[in-house]
Amino acid sequence: MAAGILILVLSGPRLIGAVNATAGEPAIEKLRRGEQIGEPAIERARKAFVTAEKSIPRDYQSPRDLALIELVAASAAPIGSDLRNEAVERSIAAGRRSLGNNPAQPYAWLRLSQAELMHEGIGANAAFAFAMSLETGPQVVGLMQPRVVMGLILWPILDARQQERVLAQIKGLARYNARMLAETVLHRPALPLVRKALADEPELMKAFLDVYLRRRTPGYRPPL
Repeated sequence: MAAGILILVLSGPRLIGAVNATAGEPAIEKLRRGEQIGEPAIERARKAFVTAEKSIPRDYQSPRDLALIELVAASAAPIGSDLRNEAVERSIAAGRRSLGNNPAQPYAWLRLSQAELMHEGIGANAAFAFAMSLETGPQVVGLMQPRVVMGLILWPILDARQQERVLAQIKGLARYNARMLAETVLHRPALPLVRKALADEPELMKAFLDVYLRRRTPGYRPPL
């Protein structure tokens, strides 16, 4: 009985934290499905994850999810507003706490990079977090598209090794879905980098260009 009571006491904070975190899960699940969430859902999730993190200070999941919620809140706020700046700062702080408890999180590193980009623009902090996302999970399919976007934005300040990894992400996305790559770079000055990434993949380059040029040039017909 004493052992059972001890286990219950020791597991109490973790159980409370899990219960609190569950209140924020509906918002996270909607985001995972690509759905938008409104301010009431953001506020409920924010409170839930803040409470859960306080219950389990060394847990990485609650601050990870809090960082995502704050990033969504920042994206929804007007550019240059105090609401946006404060949400970005909270996202960065929560992301760093989560990664301090578990640095092997490629998704969390990429979100931190996005938040740092919103906070200070193209700079060392955004580039470092982006590089860590590549380091901790270089072949995560679900991260290829946002990594291509971030890689193109940060390209001027990335070192040669990181640039090669961005080219690898471009190639990986082309192999996964050439149409998705075309849609991703459609309104960005990325064609030279795509050509470089796919220099040894002529069939992939053709599949990419068929979509890219059709979208960029009304009336375009691919050659037979």
